[in-house]
Amino acid sequence: MRVALIEVGHWHAALHLRSLQRGGADIVAVSDRQPGVAEATAARIGCLAFRDYRDMLRAVKPDFVMAMGRHVDMPAIARDLLEARIPFAIEKPLGTSAEQVAPLVDLAYQRNAFVAVPFTNRYSALWTRLDELEKEGRVGIRSHAHFRIINGPPSRYEADHVEWMLDPAISGGGCMRNLGIHAADAFLYFVGGDEVSVLGAATTRRVHGRAVEEMGAALLCSRGGVLGTIEAGYSYASMTSGDFEWRVATANCYLVDRNDTLQVATLDDAQIRQLPNDDQEARYDRFGADTIERLRLGKPPIATIEDCYRAMRIIDEIYSKAMNIPYQP
Repeated sequence: MRVALIEVGHWHAALHLRSLQRGGADIVAVSDRQPGVAEATAARIGCLAFRDYRDMLRAVKPDFVMAMGRHVDMPAIARDLLEARIPFAIEKPLGTSAEQVAPLVDLAYQRNAFVAVPFTNRYSALWTRLDELEKEGRVGIRSHAHFRIINGPPSRYEADHVEWMLDPAISGGGCMRNLGIHAADAFLYFVGGDEVSVLGAATTRRVHGRAVEEMGAALLCSRGGVLGTIEAGYSYASMTSGDFEWRVATANCYLVDRNDTLQVATLDDAQIRQLPNDDQEARYDRFGADTIERLRLGKPPIATIEDCYRAMRIIDEIYSKAMNIPYQP
């Protein structure tokens, strides 16, 4: 499959390139709006380079596209790909608000388009084991969930030459928009697509004093009564690591995903087991190959543009209800 990548200056570009290549993709072209970025990547992997992705699409006519870029630019990129009827994957959040994503969901539906979004934590063994327990009749009523994703400080985006991430007019927000959207998607996945409301939230930028928040927390509730808490932050004391934990609780089981391990406790047999799990990089590695295989087989992607829209609506509501703790130098 002939694959092109848009905006390879994105910090996830290396992960997606590796994933697609391991999935057997032929990378035929890359683009980036910044001078020299696409050329450097193209020289390294041996493909064509373009400054304007639209020129690339016309010249190369790829079978599939992995799209990245500034959040404010993503709606236009997605619309161009939908109009061109090219199957694609696109990085979250696909815009700076849910309102920008809504018409793209409608257009994708009208075109019966294949649009994948890399909510890669759906590849966690937590969901596989929860499904297995459900099939065995060993889950029971779903009770509550907690999803935490804390990465390094905001300065890491400056180090990666994507300073626009710290401008809310371009990024649509800070850690909650960028990282918390994974947690919002996880809660929606856990409650089976039930409607979700935000009961309360708070954000802060008191340590680093940037224009975007560096820490946020929210309390969610599904229409069926499942409680959820999510935490997202740029507050971990490392530029290369972070704090990640997904927890879900039901009447009979309690599962904890701590990156490369999965703990499963079950009440009916009084067992607590430690199971292996893919870490974050391994989940990105699976995304490219799995997405291409789903496209070849005519199956939907693991997460769709509509999934992204629903998670974006939650993030918008969190921002609208959040108490903002002031910056205090």
